[in-house]
Amino acid sequence: MALFSRDQMTQAERTMALMTGQPLDRIPCSLMAFAFVGLNAGYSIFEYYDDMKKAFESHLWTNEQFDSMPLAIAGYPAVGPWELGGEFKWPTGDYAQCPSTEPAVKTEEDAWKLKAPDVEELKKLGYMPRFFEFGKLATAAGYPFNLAMYGPWTTAGNIVDVARLCKWTVKKPDLAHHVIRVATDFLVNANKMFIDAFGTQFLVGGFSTASAANNIISPKVFKEFVAPYLKELHEKVLAMGFPSLLVHICGEQHDNYPYYTDIPLGGKGIVSVSHEVDLEYAMEFFPNDIILGNIEPALFQTARPEEVYEKCRIAIGKGKKHKGGFVLAPGCELPPRSIPHNVWMMVKACNDFGYYD
Repeated sequence: MALFSRDQMTQAERTMALMTGQPLDRIPCSLMAFAFVGLNAGYSIFEYYDDMKKAFESHLWTNEQFDSMPLAIAGYPAVGPWELGGEFKWPTGDYAQCPSTEPAVKTEEDAWKLKAPDVEELKKLGYMPRFFEFGKLATAAGYPFNLAMYGPWTTAGNIVDVARLCKWTVKKPDLAHHVIRVATDFLVNANKMFIDAFGTQFLVGGFSTASAANNIISPKVFKEFVAPYLKELHEKVLAMGFPSLLVHICGEQHDNYPYYTDIPLGGKGIVSVSHEVDLEYAMEFFPNDIILGNIEPALFQTARPEEVYEKCRIAIGKGKKHKGGFVLAPGCELPPRSIPHNVWMMVKACNDFGYYD
């Protein structure tokens, strides 16, 4: 894509400056997209999630088209259950937006038997071979890529069903801790597997905490069952060589934000903020980290272009004040059937309002 008339940097140069704390010409944008890029490139949602060559080239083409930060995201938002024996369903229906899974464990007895596969075993399970294929394509192209994974609490909820896990925090806390322990070990092993294979030059580490939202769990539950395991995961993954990590604080998590400040993000982390949380509120807790967000994802599919543009203008006005750096992006995954012109409005807003003085 051609540079905007006032651009002094390419998007790759802008991203590097952002990550190293150097001055930028303007705010960058990120699509935070999975299947949208596949549909945009002419493939079906099934093809995007099944064929890694099509998935990777979809990211390349769409990021270039919309002048987005150069990052390809591999996978689907529910890794864990399939790898541990749960049912996996491909997105083949008219309304399927991504693959779906059924819990791998449905009884207390089976939950106690859960254990995390070791690195060698894990390579062959579930979606992992496709992760490897995607990583090979990205590494060969010298293109940054991220493996879509949740944190320990959300992964544990996917493995046993989040409603069941929430009940166990009250009635069977030892069992809840056991399942989250297994989920943590699973994620540590998965990240070690990919770091051993690809290093960290192009592999971008990060986790989402979707089902930790305060309309699902209380801050008290977060403090005991989420924060310690997420902290451990981040510490171990950073020790493997990641310079920094991204955390997507998904959903309405106002009351959890104070606990996130104890979770390490590395030298300069990236905090992805949902649309339910005001950017200025999030910025208070992460003054030196990069803030990413937080346009309501549904607007890209349902709103008029001028509404998306105005929301982006407001977000840019707040984000430009953040000394750690700011990236304009959806507050969660860009809906697969987003209106392309609405996505363009985010890019246009960066051009119209995002330049630093």
